[in-house]
Amino acid sequence: MLAARLSEDPSTNVLLLEAGPDYTSAETPTQFHDRNLGRGLELRPMGPPENPEFFWSKISARRNKYQEFLPYRRGRGLGGSSTVNGLCAIRAVPEDFEDWERLGATGWSWDAIIPAFIRSESDHDHTDPQYHGIDGPIPIYREPESGWGGCDIALRDAGVDDGHAWQDDTNVPGTGTGRFAMNIRDGRRVSTNDGYLEPIRSRENLTIRGEAQVDRVLFDGTKATGVQLVGGEQIRLESGGEVLLSAGAVHSPGILIRSGIGDPVDLRRLNVPVLADLPVGKALQDHAILFVELPVDPASQVCVGNRPTNVLVRYTSGVGIEAPNDMALLATNHNYWFGHPTAGVAIQLNHVLSRGELSVQSTDPTVEPTLELRLLDSEIDLARMTDAIDRVEHMMSHPSFKKIATGAPQLPRSREEILTQVKDVMHACCTAPMGTVLDPDCRVLGVDGLRVIDASSMPSIVRANLNLTVIAMGEFMAARLRGANS
Repeated sequence: MLAARLSEDPSTNVLLLEAGPDYTSAETPTQFHDRNLGRGLELRPMGPPENPEFFWSKISARRNKYQEFLPYRRGRGLGGSSTVNGLCAIRAVPEDFEDWERLGATGWSWDAIIPAFIRSESDHDHTDPQYHGIDGPIPIYREPESGWGGCDIALRDAGVDDGHAWQDDTNVPGTGTGRFAMNIRDGRRVSTNDGYLEPIRSRENLTIRGEAQVDRVLFDGTKATGVQLVGGEQIRLESGGEVLLSAGAVHSPGILIRSGIGDPVDLRRLNVPVLADLPVGKALQDHAILFVELPVDPASQVCVGNRPTNVLVRYTSGVGIEAPNDMALLATNHNYWFGHPTAGVAIQLNHVLSRGELSVQSTDPTVEPTLELRLLDSEIDLARMTDAIDRVEHMMSHPSFKKIATGAPQLPRSREEILTQVKDVMHACCTAPMGTVLDPDCRVLGVDGLRVIDASSMPSIVRANLNLTVIAMGEFMAARLRGANS
């Protein structure tokens, strides 16, 4: 996205280095078109994926100390995880950006960033220009009720009757029950590769190189001068140029640490000279998710595209802390993503207090980092999850759930059951945050000519799936960079 926006200026030369494959939209593997991806969140070792070149498959993560290390997949190739994720197109909420500014990302208010969300999107259903764009690169689509499954309808009915009023547009401020937005057009995914790069590949001032994994950033003193690729090739900046790291919340911090930017204890362990003493990898966050299983009539699982979730309920729990939209309930027509044949409701902790840590194990860039997520480490996070289980149990007594159920719901009850069953949503972020590692312009503190612009840069996780917010961050920073150079 940054490459597309920055190369709109013909006086700016942009080199886009992609660790994975460079490919056109027409060359996208068929499996990534579908809204039912067949890849899940089950807590067990995963076999080799189809089209393995599109995944970072050797990253490992421990969800909390009660679980073992298991794979943590990330998208690889142009479009990154927007090519392989769950197609969720939900925005952050205004309070997220209040948190960001409080944590040091001054200038990142809701009013400041909403134009970036608008520029990025083409909304299929809502056209209020105060909140929505109609001609941006990324489509926003919501499945009509005629295409829903039984759990979609049941959660809609139970949510509304439980006081969570219908709000069809979940991408404007507010809470309630609404349709789950997706980044699809005509039933097919539109990734950032499709939306941003595909139309502008022929620009003379844009060069794209695939299979070009960055090992580290090169410096002259504290000034970035280029990058070194895996294999040793060095690429130098033009005079006045900058290095923009957008390798994601797992690999951007790895590049920083191998470059000498991080906690001195970590750098000394790796025998890397300290260039900048910064807490890289120390504020990792991810959304925690739990599943309430419900055996249902198979006929109720029929829906367009076999999509698990077309309806969600966002609400404010009021448990432990006052945080609007801190929780979300997701209808789940099919539980392939949890490795089960049942249906039910997924409970997502949107506002997260727990923090984990990313660790680099070797200066060899082919050795992947490890993640200690520490999900529900905060007692408030755990209490909100426990409260949500009770809410879902109550909702499942609604006639709409009773109509499709063929048995009783299976709910995690004890503290041990919750902590051993909780999963992440593969929403890693905050590993090089503004406020402690970056300034509000995403510049790495203590050095020149280097910025990190991706989910790493978030000071705190947003109360939504990350994709749209990361895209908006890119739009926001591209406009800043264009303005600074004009």
